[in-house]
Amino acid sequence: MARTRSKKNPMPPEGSWIKFQMDLRNIKMMDVARKANRSLSMVSEFVTGVKNSVAVGKALAQMLGFDNYNDMMEAAYRQSRGDAA
Repeated sequence: MARTRSKKNPMPPEGSWIKFQMDLRNIKMMDVARKANRSLSMVSEFVTGVKNSVAVGKALAQMLGFDNYNDMMEAAYRQSRGDAA
């Protein structure tokens, strides 16, 4: 079952970091949707933490220059919390 996001549960820090990285590289959500063969809403829901998608995670990781999804999420987790190590 998918999590729903509310005003009490805003976008997770990792999602904000991913969106920031996309903006730096001029990557649009529609570009990710095309690469992942998923809908724009699925990409948006992935970034905001509402839903999960292996295809979207893999496409985002590749487009952001990471070897895999886990590396991207580790970087997002560390950097969104200020841990530069």
